[in-house]
Amino acid sequence: MRHLFKSPCTQNRIIRHLLKKMSSFAESTVQYAFPSPGERVAFRQSPGKSPGVIFLPGLMSSMEGTKALALERYCKKIGHSYVRFDYRGYGMSSGESQECTIGMRKEDVLTILDGVAKGNANSHESFISLNLGQILRGTMYIYFVGPQILVGSSLGGWISLLVAMSKPDQIRGLIGIASAVDFVSQRYDTLSHEEKREVEATGKWILPSQHTEEPYVLDSIVIEEARQHILQEKELYPICCPVRLLHGMKDGDVPYQVSLDLVNQLESDDVQLTLIKDGGHRLSDAHNLQLLTKTLGHLIDQVKQSD
Repeated sequence: MRHLFKSPCTQNRIIRHLLKKMSSFAESTVQYAFPSPGERVAFRQSPGKSPGVIFLPGLMSSMEGTKALALERYCKKIGHSYVRFDYRGYGMSSGESQECTIGMRKEDVLTILDGVAKGNANSHESFISLNLGQILRGTMYIYFVGPQILVGSSLGGWISLLVAMSKPDQIRGLIGIASAVDFVSQRYDTLSHEEKREVEATGKWILPSQHTEEPYVLDSIVIEEARQHILQEKELYPICCPVRLLHGMKDGDVPYQVSLDLVNQLESDDVQLTLIKDGGHRLSDAHNLQLLTKTLGHLIDQVKQSD
């Protein structure tokens, strides 16, 4: 990092002081990234050390979900950078949820990586783009960059795999929570001929939800586009970073066999699967949140040691 002061010790003290002052401001402020003209992705970023952590929500979830907030608290506690965000069509991002394709979700994460967390993936350090005057005036955020760990929940687990294959040098670790690999195509293929004809006629696919009163609604284009991202047709997924998988054995949405298969489909030799016998799909209770943060802590330590 370019030194702004004669003494590195003085610089470090000032930076730590600025981080302390700015962190609460940054965390409470919604910021935006722009994947394409006229579209925006809302995110919240907490400053901290490298490796950074990015949380990828599930199908109909936002960055205000239980796991997203629990991970933020944990990363703040241990002093590591953290980003949570809304896919386009959800929360505070632009667009319509029923039109959000798998490719768009992947692009949203790549936008976050390129615009917020981009840096030298070969360095253990967190680099800071720092303009002292702007920071003191409160007109500039401090962005931390470098290697990242993706934590994907349900559909976010699938997206995290796609992103990791696109950014192998930057993504240094993955955690999948009930990873819904190829969920859209697999679920659609279970429909009867009559149900598929209805989707084709209306252009809408209505999926009942076990978690909300309102069903999920997806445009038919989402189904067609999802086939471009099918992973299970590959012999091996070219992902070589450490991977940690958590899955409830009572998951009624994504069978835990999906994670069992994933262990053998990943090229990485460092893959660990934890099955929770009494766990459902969300794994958002206190016990499983503790398991999640513990898993993340161990993975962060491993990534730091490898660098």
